[in-house]
Amino acid sequence: DLGLFKDDKDVANSPYQTGTNKAGDIKYKDLNADGKIDTYDQGPIGYGSIPEIVYGFGPTVNYKGFSLAAWFKGISNVDIALNGDGLQPFSQGGERGNLLAQITDHWTPDNTNPRPFYPRLTYGNDNMNYANSTWWVKNGAFLRLQTLQFGYDFARSKWLNRTGMSNLNIYFIGYNLWTMSGFKLWDVELGDGRGAQYPLMKTFNLGIKCTFK
Repeated sequence: DLGLFKDDKDVANSPYQTGTNKAGDIKYKDLNADGKIDTYDQGPIGYGSIPEIVYGFGPTVNYKGFSLAAWFKGISNVDIALNGDGLQPFSQGGERGNLLAQITDHWTPDNTNPRPFYPRLTYGNDNMNYANSTWWVKNGAFLRLQTLQFGYDFARSKWLNRTGMSNLNIYFIGYNLWTMSGFKLWDVELGDGRGAQYPLMKTFNLGIKCTFK
């Protein structure tokens, strides 16, 4: 995309696009320079939904009776193509089409931000605003702390023998505790442009492991 139309003059001086186009609508590039926007102007966009880079790493530290272990995982060079009724308001008229919190960030005559989340809102598919384009492609890269484990082993404690135990370990394990990503609409790891899947949950476990003589 080339951003948004600035005014009616901008629409008139641009290649023909299907529908009623006005200021605030998405402006597309005429790739084959034939004076109109159609299927012949479609081309590859971004990296796609399959990441080019997948990685993971995790430090483990032990000090006296303490232990700390973590596992990070991440992906890069991957995109999420936003689409669907749950994201595109009024795309199916008044019957379907969700209104996200970001609906407040859309083009209006009073809000002429050249790159809002939404272009000019219309009722139904009156134009090409919701066509697949770079406007709706977002960076899907992330780095996630998938597992964090912390524990203390009382095996060296002098009082342990008096309790009748040969070993006692207290530990905490957490899953999906922290994620770094520029994508904020929903769980980025879903890799789903509709946000229609159940997200991964944070999980906390606290446990005690003991061995008696």
